Amino acid sequence: MMSNLEEYLENLCKKHLGISAIIVVGNEGLPIASFIHETTDRTLIAAICAALRWIGKQFVGEIVAGKLKRILIDCSNGAILIQPLSPYGILIASCKSATLLNELDIEFIQSYFSSNPPDSVNSIMM
Repeated sequence: MMSNLEEYLENLCKKHLGISAIIVVGNEGLPIASFIHETTDRTLIAAICAALRWIGKQFVGEIVAGKLKRILIDCSNGAILIQPLSPYGILIASCKSATLLNELDIEFIQSYFSSNPPDSVNSIMM
């Protein structure tokens, strides 16, 4: 399954050149699968996104008592999506245009976790 997820991410980025990076990380911030066009420190990005998810989850919980669906950062030169995939994972995608995010098959990416649950999950994410 891992190779299928890695292949899917690579093919998606190569098919849609505006998608510059896709990373799937566990709640502990460790990369599970990724494809990045440029050389980037994937571990650092994953840790930052895990921290952002925790902060966002706490904010949403306190303000609207709802569940975090996604964080979208829309910039003048692109967009970054941070979206929980399950209780165990996070998707991070960087695109030149937010419309390219429609090309992501979130269900396929989430299917990785149904057959590969992690051994441990950070307690603050539960």
